Amino acid sequence: MTAFDTIYKNPKFSKNDKIKLYLSFDQHSFFQKIIENFEDPKSLDPEKSKCSEVFAEYICRVARVSKPDFLEKIVIFVTLFIECLNSSHKSTVIDSEYTEINNAEDAPDISNEFVTDFLESDENYFNLNKEEIIDITQNFCQWLYDNNFTCSKLSLITNI
Repeated sequence: MTAFDTIYKNPKFSKNDKIKLYLSFDQHSFFQKIIENFEDPKSLDPEKSKCSEVFAEYICRVARVSKPDFLEKIVIFVTLFIECLNSSHKSTVIDSEYTEINNAEDAPDISNEFVTDFLESDENYFNLNKEEIIDITQNFCQWLYDNNFTCSKLSLITNI
């Protein structure tokens, strides 16, 4: 099963009102950006690059060093992160998606909401377990920071 099918074609998940529905892979601009990035990688300007471009770059970099099953998890994670960003900024963006017009500077700011609210409503977390989601969130946000796409640095606070 592909990442697109896991999210958008699964009847259980497609009823989630936080997720924009797409009928086909071709309609989803983010998946098209991933393909474009694989075919013609570009150097990204941290301040001018849009979230979707940056996130596609992350997926392409992960693809170079991971197995296909893990890469699918990353694609699912990043796609859901995009859905969360777009959903949380719905009231501020009209006629477009937040991730298509804004850079990634503020993307880590929704990490807690993403893990605790956006995904918490589903027991399977879109085929990811909670520990994986937290680890991938930390890695993803650290990559954004290390590559100058954000100034925000996550820290994990645990109860002792």
